[in-house]
Amino acid sequence: MELLMHVTLSVDIPHLGERIKAAVDASGKSPTTIASMAEMSVANLYRIMSEETKSIPRETLKRLSEVLAVDFDVAVKQALLSEMKEGSHE
Repeated sequence: MELLMHVTLSVDIPHLGERIKAAVDASGKSPTTIASMAEMSVANLYRIMSEETKSIPRETLKRLSEVLAVDFDVAVKQALLSEMKEGSHE
């Protein structure tokens, strides 16, 4: 049996909550519907959109991407690449 280790990475993505809110607004669906489709609580979605929460699990972001048809993961990858480049210059 193969043992797997889960690595959690943290990146800063400016205005991600605002971008998610804009996508929710543009979807024509209610936040309640979006939250249900993304398998999360409405309260959590509102915390994310208002940027009250400072951490979003990547799986949650992936589900929001699927439900809203917006690839937020691109922003995660760009932030990771940027941090890797900055780290290589130290």
